[in-house]
Amino acid sequence: MAKKSVTKSPKEAPPSLDRKLEPVINSPMRIFATFLIAGIAIYYRLQPMWKAAENTDVIAMWNSTVGTSGVVQELKCAQKTSEFDGCDPVRCGRYVLDRLVSKEEATQLIEMAEKGMKFGGSSGGATILDLDSGAVSVGNKFADIRLLVKNEGMEQLFSYDEVKLFKSIKNRIQVEIEQKWKLTPGKLRLTKPVFFSRLTEKRATTMNDEYWHVHSDTEQYDRFHYTSLVYLNTYTADFEGGRFIFDSPSLNHTVHPRAGRVSVFTSGTENPHHVERVTKGTRYAITIPFTCDPEFAIPDPVI
Repeated sequence: MAKKSVTKSPKEAPPSLDRKLEPVINSPMRIFATFLIAGIAIYYRLQPMWKAAENTDVIAMWNSTVGTSGVVQELKCAQKTSEFDGCDPVRCGRYVLDRLVSKEEATQLIEMAEKGMKFGGSSGGATILDLDSGAVSVGNKFADIRLLVKNEGMEQLFSYDEVKLFKSIKNRIQVEIEQKWKLTPGKLRLTKPVFFSRLTEKRATTMNDEYWHVHSDTEQYDRFHYTSLVYLNTYTADFEGGRFIFDSPSLNHTVHPRAGRVSVFTSGTENPHHVERVTKGTRYAITIPFTCDPEFAIPDPVI
């Protein structure tokens, strides 16, 4: 079904782009179509939970930092396994901190996102740039950013310093996860998809624009063990809506995006969550997931 939607939107990009990119659009499109179909399905399954939790506790405000120790909420793991010794969490939970990424680095990451997104842009409210597959939103489709860059006569999209910045931030987050959850160093690995997101108030034109559904990450990607999000700009100052909400039957827990803020959580069903619809402005973030399974490890992406 997802595959069918890919081949049916000839109006979203110039004919020359469609002709050159058609062979590589399908695979990235399936990745995100699968992601969102799963999210929608989980949303309907969790609908009673979502309606029950009308109250919310803000665990990280946009206009203040959370301090050097961050905010920690421990949870009982929904699924306990010992499949990956030294990597599986003994206790699950979520962790928000403001000391890993500077505002200047967040601004540099926005510039990196825009370098790729300028080649396309979603016709709806969510534009994605996947650093592993190279998928970038173009109209109602995904195209291969590597081919678009090549068509412009460029060797690669990101400079050496930009790639170095991404790797540095990824490594900082990885070490933080290892220390916070007491993992054996070297057991945790980067996995896919690693992607920039740009969310606006534009009306959704396909299911790929519907980012606001409640979901749990492992129900979409069973390779995920720990999810990290780096917020690149700030709620209220740069956009309205777009808050990150951990959903609960009794009390939701809300994180206000703030430039440079990092939110990390175990990826199981103990952490259902969603992003509010953006109602004004533009919200930027990058998702950096980690796995304990060496089979699903990926090298640091270079575009």
